Amino acid sequence: MRRLIVNADDFGMSVNVNEGIIKAHRDGIVTSTTILACGAAAEHAATLAKANPTLGVGLHLCLTGSERSVLDPTRIPSLTRDGLLLPSSFHFMLRMLTGRVDMSEVEAELRAQFFRALEFGIAPTHIDGHQHQHMMPGVLPIALNLARDFGITAIRYPAGPWVGRFGLARDMEKMFLEGFSRAHDARIREAGLRRPDAFFGLVQTGNLGVAALREILDNLPDGTSEVMCHPGIRDDALAEKMDWGRGWETELAAVTDPGIRALITDMGIELISYRDL
Repeated sequence: MRRLIVNADDFGMSVNVNEGIIKAHRDGIVTSTTILACGAAAEHAATLAKANPTLGVGLHLCLTGSERSVLDPTRIPSLTRDGLLLPSSFHFMLRMLTGRVDMSEVEAELRAQFFRALEFGIAPTHIDGHQHQHMMPGVLPIALNLARDFGITAIRYPAGPWVGRFGLARDMEKMFLEGFSRAHDARIREAGLRRPDAFFGLVQTGNLGVAALREILDNLPDGTSEVMCHPGIRDDALAEKMDWGRGWETELAAVTDPGIRALITDMGIELISYRDL
């Protein structure tokens, strides 16, 4: 039996991303999303979530991406630069490896993000991380402790079959993330958190078109899998920041493609959300 969670990341990043995710749920195969509690449009996302109760909503823990922190930046100086969270996981890991990250600040900011989600009326179905930060050494124990404190029972596990090739940088990212994930698997299980059996979409980030999604579906193993996607409507201001071009619209077109829905039905794949895990 094959079950599939299709999770749209970055809910709350911008109004256009939010609108794309809702369209991907209403008109497509997206069953789940994760809210960026520190995102510029997080409150707008929470309003949309309440109007679409069939969409599962988890929490997208964020320590990077040049997003604004929930806490005042002066309270978490080891995590910020020019008043914003660090640009990428690379910058975060570099600071961590050189002893410049205060892990108590990590715990404080992530806890504040949990509380912000609750303030918005979101009861998270699961947790994952912006740029997969939740699986980084040092961060995962904090994430697991917070999951226990807030009653979270499921987590993204970004490891699975290697499907697709989109360049050396993406391949290296998958290799390292796969290693981190498998090294932490026993700890996740000991914490009592559920997780899908396989994960797809990392190397396709920003390029998950119809052909790439079909390739994933053709290689879907037995059990429960998650496909990560980033649907949205083009946002010029956000495109300048992320340099994604038409990536959001490419992915939105794929997850709302009628042929993809028909293929899922024909293959006997059951669409579920993290609520059903």
